[in-house]
Amino acid sequence: MMNEQLIGVIDVESEIVKFSILNHSGNIVLDSYRHIKLIKPYPGWVEVDAENIWNALCATINEVIVKLELKNLSKDNIKIIGIINERDTVLAWDLESSKPLCNAIHYTDTRTDTIIQDCILNCPKELDDIEDATGSKVTSMFSGIKLKWIINNTHIIQHPTTMKNIKFGTLDTWIVWKLTKGNLYVTDITNASRTLLMNLKTLEWSLDACRFFNVPISLLPTIKSSSEHYGTIEETPLKGISIGSIFADHQAALYGLHFDKPGQIMSNYGDSCTVSCIIGTEFKRSNNGLITTVAYKIDKEPAVYAFEGWTSVGGKAIEWLKNNMKIVDSDKEIESLNIDASDVYFVPAFNGLAAPHWKPDARGIICGMTHFTNKKHIIRAALEAFCFHTKDVCVAFEKDTNIVPSQLFVDGLYSIYNNILSYQADILGVDVMSSQMTDDMAIYGSAKAAARVLNISLGSHQWSLNILKPTTTEEEQKNRYSKWLKAIRRSTGVSKPQQHCQTINKYNNFSSNFLSTAYLMAMMGMMVFSDKN
Repeated sequence: MMNEQLIGVIDVESEIVKFSILNHSGNIVLDSYRHIKLIKPYPGWVEVDAENIWNALCATINEVIVKLELKNLSKDNIKIIGIINERDTVLAWDLESSKPLCNAIHYTDTRTDTIIQDCILNCPKELDDIEDATGSKVTSMFSGIKLKWIINNTHIIQHPTTMKNIKFGTLDTWIVWKLTKGNLYVTDITNASRTLLMNLKTLEWSLDACRFFNVPISLLPTIKSSSEHYGTIEETPLKGISIGSIFADHQAALYGLHFDKPGQIMSNYGDSCTVSCIIGTEFKRSNNGLITTVAYKIDKEPAVYAFEGWTSVGGKAIEWLKNNMKIVDSDKEIESLNIDASDVYFVPAFNGLAAPHWKPDARGIICGMTHFTNKKHIIRAALEAFCFHTKDVCVAFEKDTNIVPSQLFVDGLYSIYNNILSYQADILGVDVMSSQMTDDMAIYGSAKAAARVLNISLGSHQWSLNILKPTTTEEEQKNRYSKWLKAIRRSTGVSKPQQHCQTINKYNNFSSNFLSTAYLMAMMGMMVFSDKN
């Protein structure tokens, strides 16, 4: 027992921080977590206090060490640490004090929309060049445009001469910096590939992109692979243990699944919905609205690329029905939902549509309701939004590669519900698999990559796979998907771009967000949900 080799994984999200311990079989044996509150000072603005994230991480590490001792183990059994993080959330901090200069800007924050509109109007050629090199679309989600906003705001960076004392990074860079007392200023290639600042062909920071976004390339962290020996932890009870892997969370799950062949597809059903399709070791651009990202790069091996599509509102739509509209009482109601498919469609475009549609003016709608519609139809339509979005990405992937998906792997919080997996199988027309591990697949992938650094073979145990097969005909699938696309078209054009805000107090998109939400709530309020069973 005392000689048991354990792997630790730090999982840093903006709303939850978790520290897990895995044994040599790849099973989680201990963990601890803390919830973090998002800060929403203005409509469209979403932030998180990075100091709260750090303090929460310290607390979870301390708790796990105590739990280890109760099992007659110690921190000495932890041989190496892996780190995974929520993608695209970014912050700046002071070199000397390591204090954040502002709250971290969350990946769903849309304050930069007006900056992007200005760029589209004034320099479209430069935007095309950046998108070609980075494989991404210039949208408010990615951190490069957020860094431009931070640098341009003098209340954050008061004098240009202080720039040399500033560090920038996504959550992985921030946590590694804190863990190593500033000895390591790095990011991994999966996080860097989503910044709009890295050239996906050279796998280095793009001088042109950094110049365009006004981000000094000399101040950016060093790009590393997803698995290598980075350095040693100097803070927390983990002091003396090496860091062996750094991943964006979604990509860590791809590695955990051993995905390396073109056509392997995974959809994550979480607060958002992200779908990744492996394309191989050669960089390619999508012609059908998907972005290209690095799935992972292990030490000196070639990088594995993927096409990706996502929507920023997935499970958040369920939370909206539960907390705002009060028509979902509990998760058990989702699990036991039993109602046939209808012509009700819920497009949860609360802050626009991302890949592959790219409709920033879209807003959430529910359409197809009749006098017979009840709350169960609305709930099912919200769950099916996961499935239709996944189909959107698979259709685009097939157009790009001529590869027809043969099966789909699903993970994430909502992947435990068999009814959603069944909806997905019927909408997509292929077998849908889930390991019932929810987000633990990313933790396993991180641990596996970290263990590799020490030549520790982490168990590749066969998880109990849950497989759902389609029951619909091809004609039924086409019919429902065509109606979904009509709903997508109806969701666009609701919001119009606002004038560029000049100060922090003149925030944008207030009227459009407020009115569209008020309209939707009024529409829902007109319905009588009498079925409480």
